[in-house]
Parts: sequence; structure tokens; C-alpha cells
Amino acid sequence: MIIEYTRLTEHIAAEVVGLDLASGAESIDGEALRSLLAEHAVLVIRDQHLSPPQLLDAVGLLGIPERQNYSQFNHPEYPDIGILDYEGEQKPADMWHTDHTNRECPPNATILYALKVPSRGGDTSFVNMNAAFLALPGEVKRELEGMKTVNTFDGQFEVRAADQRDFGRQVEHPLVRTHPETGRKALYFHVLKASYVVGKTAAESRLFLNELLEASIRSEFMYRHQWRPGDLVVVDNRTAMHKVHDDYDRTEKRLLHRVILKGDRPV
Repeated sequence: MIIEYTRLTEHIAAEVVGLDLASGAESIDGEALRSLLAEHAVLVIRDQHLSPPQLLDAVGLLGIPERQNYSQFNHPEYPDIGILDYEGEQKPADMWHTDHTNRECPPNATILYALKVPSRGGDTSFVNMNAAFLALPGEVKRELEGMKTVNTFDGQFEVRAADQRDFGRQVEHPLVRTHPETGRKALYFHVLKASYVVGKTAAESRLFLNELLEASIRSEFMYRHQWRPGDLVVVDNRTAMHKVHDDYDRTEKRLLHRVILKGDRPV
């Protein structure tokens, strides 16, 4: 079937229309979806009604699901699905980041599927870090392209022994990443997971990365998604960063399922 879509902003995000992911992967052009994601960095697919097995079947159109960092938040029956409910130990990730940079091969994409949302607030914003990189002065871009970050767990939650064994060692990534499909370069890092920038102390690195975010991210490069139940949003972690807006009534439920897709080593 032909994939129909509408661009949501000039620099990032497209809404796919007329697509029922529960109808079965065999009826949907996965290659077209993957190309659309690479081009727009964020895909919004509204009005879905997916059981956990249907969600996993649907995201298989885009890649191969893998287990997430903190196994205590995995779905008890479908552990390739992470549960985001922001109660108890969980807190919204309300700063700009890209997911799971503590891995040698971080996920290519993150899929978020909304089950329950508050009546107001709790949006998720996305930003095109290719556009952010290109807007920087030439001498700054050249300096950044030679930099690397060293990454590990961010210390926000308890790390189980199995997770530490599988995902806990330090890994080095380029600060500027080239997308393997588009060839576009984007700023690529997670402030909290970056133990340090090579050649800088940990304190210098944290200040440097925060200042880089402040200098590079502009409102015109962003898309802010207002959630509705049944929304499925896909973000290309190789190009985009995202953050949650922690501005909603915590007596209301905000429940999302998250799936990450296996990726390649950043270059």
C-alpha cells in the first residue's frame, strides 16, 4: 500500500495517515516507512489500537526490537516492551537526550505508544540535531567533528546485576554522527550518560555539553507532540533528540509502552 503522510514542521516530523498497524505487517510497506523515518526523523501515527503482541509485530516493520537498559521496567509478559508510567522510581526524562548511548550499538529508533495520557501537559518534544549542527558556525562544526564522548549508565535508577553485565561497560561514540542512510551529520550525545568528553574532565564535559545544547537547539528545529491515547510515535535516534515535559497533574495517569530497535555502531 502507498504510505500517505503530511509534514508537521519544516525541519522535523511527519504524520502518517490512513494506516492501521493492527491490520498486519504483511499489508504495509516497511521499506517506505523506514525511508520516511530517515527523511523526517519523527513519524506520528495516530488512532492505533494495539495489544502488546500487535505492537511488537508492527514495530518489526522498522527493525528488530531489543531489551532496554533497566529491566525492572520491562513488561512482565513481553520484555521487549518497556513500560513508562512515571510513578515511584520512574521520573520523566525532561532534558534533551537520545536513548541508550551507553551501548556500543545504540538503538536506531525508539517507538512510543500512548495508552493513557493526562488531560493537560505531558507532551514530548523532538528536535532535529542535523539542522542544529548545520546552523553552527563552520569553525565550531569542524572542532566538534573531531570530538568523542565516553558513555555509561546515567545513575538515575538502580541497575540490576544482569543489566550492568550486559550494558554497563564504557563505550566511546563520536560527538557528531553520520546517518548511514542519508549521510547527514547530527549532534549525538546524552548529557547524563556521557561520563566525559575525551580530553575534558567530567565537570568540564557536563558544562560543555549543556552549553552546546543551549547554543545549537532552536525552536524552529522542534516538533512538540500533544499525546492522545492510541498515538504511536517513532523517533530516529540517529538524527533527533527528545524530552518529556514534566508539567502535568501527577494524580492523572501517563502510561506509554516503549520499544527500541537494534542499531549500528555510530560513525
